[in-house]
Amino acid sequence: MLDLGWQELFFITLIAIIVVGPKDLPVVIRSLSRWVFQTKNIVKDFQHSLEESIKETGVNEITKELAVTAKETELAVINTNNEYIDLEADSKNFEHQSHKK
Repeated sequence: MLDLGWQELFFITLIAIIVVGPKDLPVVIRSLSRWVFQTKNIVKDFQHSLEESIKETGVNEITKELAVTAKETELAVINTNNEYIDLEADSKNFEHQSHKK
């Protein structure tokens, strides 16, 4: 998460003891824990409301429709490319046959 080693944690603890004092440190830790918990809840609520808004506006349906359209376009391009290759091969065969005569 924060990728802190034991040395960093020791240093942070030492600074906290010096700044806050050993007597008030448990109170400060509890306050920070509550603040982190409340922040997590706010973020969860925001994510939930954002997901609900997306569902209400139909963004998921539009995304699915765009994916289908993209796949259809890709298939049309592949088919057109195959037809071009066939026409090119037919043209070469026709030229080859006309040169033989």
